[in-house]
Amino acid sequence: MELAAVSMRDVENDLSNLSKWCFESIMVQKWKCSGVSKDGQQHSNQFSPGSHEPQENYGDDCVMCGLTREQVVGGGSKSPVKLTAISIVAGIVAALGVGSWVVLRWFQPPDPPVQPNDIESQCGTDKLVKKSGSLFGAIEVGSKGIKGKVIQELETLNADGSKLVVFRKEKIEERNVTAIEPDSKSATVESVKDMFIEIQERFNIPCEQIVIYGSSGLDQAPHKTILAQEVQQATGRAMEFLTPEAEANLAFDGVVPEWRRGEVVLTDIGSGNTKGTFLNSDNQHVTFSIPFGTVTFTDEVKRIQGNAGFQEAAEGAKKELTQLISNEIQRKPGMQNSPRVYLSGGISWALSTLVRPCSEEYSVTGKQEERFDSFVPIRSEDIATFYYNATQAQKALFEPNLDACSDERRAEVLEDIEKIRNDIFSTENLIAGAEILRVFDKELGFLENRCSLSVLRKMRFR
Repeated sequence: MELAAVSMRDVENDLSNLSKWCFESIMVQKWKCSGVSKDGQQHSNQFSPGSHEPQENYGDDCVMCGLTREQVVGGGSKSPVKLTAISIVAGIVAALGVGSWVVLRWFQPPDPPVQPNDIESQCGTDKLVKKSGSLFGAIEVGSKGIKGKVIQELETLNADGSKLVVFRKEKIEERNVTAIEPDSKSATVESVKDMFIEIQERFNIPCEQIVIYGSSGLDQAPHKTILAQEVQQATGRAMEFLTPEAEANLAFDGVVPEWRRGEVVLTDIGSGNTKGTFLNSDNQHVTFSIPFGTVTFTDEVKRIQGNAGFQEAAEGAKKELTQLISNEIQRKPGMQNSPRVYLSGGISWALSTLVRPCSEEYSVTGKQEERFDSFVPIRSEDIATFYYNATQAQKALFEPNLDACSDERRAEVLEDIEKIRNDIFSTENLIAGAEILRVFDKELGFLENRCSLSVLRKMRFR
């Protein structure tokens, strides 16, 4: 089985899981395989050795011989466009009756700024009402930050059958508030209100056309109800919360190419929880979830820590974590049976950045997809290395060997390491996240039941 860790750096770091960089136009091409690798050598994943009639492919590997696109034609472009779980917002807006699905498109200039007297800090209705224009705002209150994006409703369905498109040019700055902490409730409400006003001012979006929702990491937060009440008091807008199951399904549909969905189990290790989805034999979504993510597992370890060190306490706390995952596997054996695993979440991105920062990428494209995704192969032992460095060798953790990186990639990695170290994760978060990865590695048998591991580092768009 192949494991891919979906790079959700922006779950922790930018615009409702949307890229912090502008999208670059990339023409995605189909590729042709004749069964011969670029170096002329037999490769371990080549199940049908030797040449064959030229075969045109859109996926990451040839349907005739199993060679990857990278092995046949080389790696893909290195555009710095990051992954987004835009389907989460899309599903919220669509469910509220605005349109069908959401795909990413290029930014179009917003309408002229709203005059100050048109801005409403407290909206007159908590319902989603189309008042004017074709733009809608979405504010996500996540466990570790508040993010926003803008959605446009098209007059007619586009070529993909979509009525909604997400676009942006000027980023909406994330508000770095730890919303999952009860003590941060007031700061969270103020940050939501501030972003609510900003979206109206900058994009000429009526308050009635702005959606506010909480990620599934907050679904079990003790202050969830009072937080929603105070957000509504401050903005006039109702705040909805995603369940882990709903978020997992939406992320699965947004992350996994349609033609690949029968082969994949997606596991999203977030800040507040871990959830995932795969399709059963009837092509129906099957979801699983556990109430621990990098932050909540950190909190659990601290709760039972006593006089022990954090690492020792984490070893003890992982017994409960292991049991929770084992129980889910027993109820849903498809978690182990899918030939590919995609990991998402900030800790998975940190794993790939800190352990395999310079690995050559290969690409997956879909015939009907607007994106192609860059994968970086990893191994089960990479998770062990990540854990060891997080617990025993912090200097090595934050100073990986970058000799094989291009100048562009090196600059990107150094920037990312700085953010991992100083902005996104505490030392305890990294240890807790590495522990979660280790448990999933053991319980899902990444190497025992799968043929390879890989990290989905980037999502790109044409």
